Amino acid sequence: MYRVPGRGTYVSELGSRRLRRLGPIEELTNLPAGTTTEIVAPLRRRADIEAASRLRLDSDLVSTIAYVRRHAGIVFAMTTVHLPDLHAQHLCGGAGTEPGAIGVHTIIGLLEPHLASPVVELVQSITVAPAAEEIAHHLDCPAEHPLLRADRVYFDSDSRAVELAVSYYLPEHYTYRNTIGRS
Repeated sequence: MYRVPGRGTYVSELGSRRLRRLGPIEELTNLPAGTTTEIVAPLRRRADIEAASRLRLDSDLVSTIAYVRRHAGIVFAMTTVHLPDLHAQHLCGGAGTEPGAIGVHTIIGLLEPHLASPVVELVQSITVAPAAEEIAHHLDCPAEHPLLRADRVYFDSDSRAVELAVSYYLPEHYTYRNTIGRS
């Protein structure tokens, strides 16, 4: 349902879709009420040339963790987070980073209290991508199923990349909406 001031309340055509309005960065560092994460791949250090390049690292090594997101028990997204070693150390050995662990925080939300400089900028690109086998398995959809892909690179106030998050959303369970105003 949705409301239109002065006109009434209407049934939404979105049905069981997850709708999230995005605004300030603070809204992306916390999960909305009723949303949980489940770790599907533990934090591990590995070589990933593309992720390291997007994080502007001097090395090809990054730490990666992956989780699915649920709202009202329905899986609607899978996110893979890539971190520089400096930031990954804050998650190492921490509760909630092993497969099957359920949480109510994003990785950037867990990291931000440990950062020397706050996150002040997000560069986001959104496109469509087919579901790779592993992603399809976690999202319970067929391989090659079209997904909404959102890549987000978070930067601190010193212009250092803090996190690269690549999320795949099931379009039948998620809608991306953004309101843009004049400055």
